[in-house]
Amino acid sequence: MTRAVGRFFGHIWGATTKPVTNDEPESHTQVVSHEVHETQGELNNKKVILRRTTIDEVEIREDSD
Repeated sequence: MTRAVGRFFGHIWGATTKPVTNDEPESHTQVVSHEVHETQGELNNKKVILRRTTIDEVEIREDSD
């Protein structure tokens, strides 16, 4: 039990003290389209709103070559 607690706190300590690295190439995202469709209705005598949101994005990655 004490070993498990020690490992747990060891993982927490390591996660808080190590620098964050990102091996993925540089990128940025641009929103191309944002659509919201909303429908109102009733279900079991209660007002219900169905909202569907669609977001189209383009991610542009910079090549490191």
